[in-house]
Amino acid sequence: MKKYFLQIVTGLMFYSTVYAGDPDRAGGAGATQLLINPYSRSAGLGGANTASVRGVEAFQYNIAGLAYTENTEIVFARVNYLQGTNININTLSLAQSLGSSGGVLGLTVSSWDLGNIPVTSEAQPDGTLGNYSPQIINIGAAYSKTFSNSITGGLVLRFISEGITSVSAQGVGLDAGVQYQTALNPKNKIKKQDFRFGIGVRNIGPNMTANGNGLSLKTIVNQTTNAQRTTLMGSQSYNLPALVNIGASYDMRLDKNADTYFHRLTASGNFNYNAFASNILTGGLEYSFKESFMVRSGYGWQSGITTNDAYRTQYYGFTAGGTIQVPISKNGTTIGVDFAWAPTRVFNGIYNVGIRLLIGSKKS
Repeated sequence: MKKYFLQIVTGLMFYSTVYAGDPDRAGGAGATQLLINPYSRSAGLGGANTASVRGVEAFQYNIAGLAYTENTEIVFARVNYLQGTNININTLSLAQSLGSSGGVLGLTVSSWDLGNIPVTSEAQPDGTLGNYSPQIINIGAAYSKTFSNSITGGLVLRFISEGITSVSAQGVGLDAGVQYQTALNPKNKIKKQDFRFGIGVRNIGPNMTANGNGLSLKTIVNQTTNAQRTTLMGSQSYNLPALVNIGASYDMRLDKNADTYFHRLTASGNFNYNAFASNILTGGLEYSFKESFMVRSGYGWQSGITTNDAYRTQYYGFTAGGTIQVPISKNGTTIGVDFAWAPTRVFNGIYNVGIRLLIGSKKS
């Protein structure tokens, strides 16, 4: 099974990278809401944790990390996207372990709240025809499994729906990922360091096409009889925003006492290989105290990001965030609050907030 799974991931990665990194294709994909990260921990690192992401946050960068869910994890995340636009993203994600050899199942639902927009026409440009609200909903179903002490892998099937009152488009996409970490000697009670490597491919699927009555146009063909004809206008299909994440991370134990592991510092790096945008090279650092208090920051560099006339992104590259997580029961159930912030060139930045419930788990 492991052999066939790795062959699938390799094939998807090759397919995704054939056209990747071509600046001439920038802006040529649709459904780009799939690229917005709803999860606070990985958002605080700028997505640098492809190799070390764990739990439901693995939905965004590398689904192989879902396999490390020990029991049940539930996360509700909310993004205030480009503060000042009144755009919010609500995401509910769930992961459930099937036992030591059964793998982990995951489900995520993400919905965009874009508010109400006035309906206008050529005859009534002042917006007196009522309002409409765009609808964007993404649903992902995942399965991830541990194949050995060092290797995990997973797959996500995504259902994509977007549109307005009279025009909509639906599609499906596939994500896949593999993670590798150095195997620990079972005689060692305290792990001193841990190297990880990960590859994730995202948004591989058929083109999407918009359909609906909004693409039709009524014209008068006979002024005398007022005869009308309805003309249907076709919609150009568009690609999903395919990409590949390749990353590595390294855990460093900062404790002076060899029998404790209270202070952890993790350095992460990621190369984001985009098919329809500039590639991004990201680095991040996360400090953790007893896995209960964490602070993190990252920086993502891409071509032109430091200039004021050649940039192709709203981000400045910097990200920051933190976590507070406390136990609420004797069986190891914990509840945590995550947050992240990224400054932007337009409007007032992007804010992520998440509430995380780990049921019966001894680890974060």
